[in-house]
Amino acid sequence: MFVSAENGIQSSSPSETSVVILGTAAALADFEHANTYLAVVRQGRYWLVDCADSPIGRLQQVGLDPLAVSGLIITHFHPDHVFGLPIYLMGLYLLGFFKKRVRREPLAIYAPVEALQLVRAMVGLFQMQSWTDMFSVEYHPIESRPGWVVTEDADFSIVSTPTHHSVSSIALRFLAKDTGHSLVYSSDTAPCPEVEALAWGADLLIHEASGAGFGHTSAAEAGAVAARANAARLLLVHYFADAKSRLLAEAQRSYSGPVQIAEDLTTYAW
Repeated sequence: MFVSAENGIQSSSPSETSVVILGTAAALADFEHANTYLAVVRQGRYWLVDCADSPIGRLQQVGLDPLAVSGLIITHFHPDHVFGLPIYLMGLYLLGFFKKRVRREPLAIYAPVEALQLVRAMVGLFQMQSWTDMFSVEYHPIESRPGWVVTEDADFSIVSTPTHHSVSSIALRFLAKDTGHSLVYSSDTAPCPEVEALAWGADLLIHEASGAGFGHTSAAEAGAVAARANAARLLLVHYFADAKSRLLAEAQRSYSGPVQIAEDLTTYAW
């Protein structure tokens, strides 16, 4: 583990309890930044949250085995959060053909009810379940209620709450069972009491900072959310690259705790 030069926030190996930021960009990505999605990791196993870009290669870049996925959570159905899903599923399938590493167990996909219907329709376009020896996909709806228990496994308990966005969207709270530490990801949202309540006392709050208005949040507003939620640390994601230089100062005006601007392909302990 090493300590970054910025604000003393720790980064770590993805083998520990950590979050890997696979992409940081808001809706308009560029050649240096993929759209925002992330992997929540414990001992090499990971939960994929949203699915942009080409996840197989990015997971391999950060030292995660793509087949070690515990499940996938889609926060909402906007292109920048879901467009990588078909190629991700195909990649998991093709690892069996080219690397002789076959996935046997079903893959669970969780999403808000409206988004889940669209996810199923999108995946269905490719008729993947007709492929030879294709693993099965299980779909699980997330109700739009504060404190909804998404799922639980040996590593994490996962709870959601609805956010204030232009479509049905959720924020997530991961509780690590072995440490009791918590991580909250806002996904896309305007500042709202639901996310503040979910983030209360979180060890790490990952909050979007794409700008105020239209169901989104500025860095200053994200800082205020972190302050009101008494979050221990704040990590800003879902930003436009040309605004990056001013995000830190904006957030620090409203939040006195450690703040960092997330970087693509970077691992953060929590």
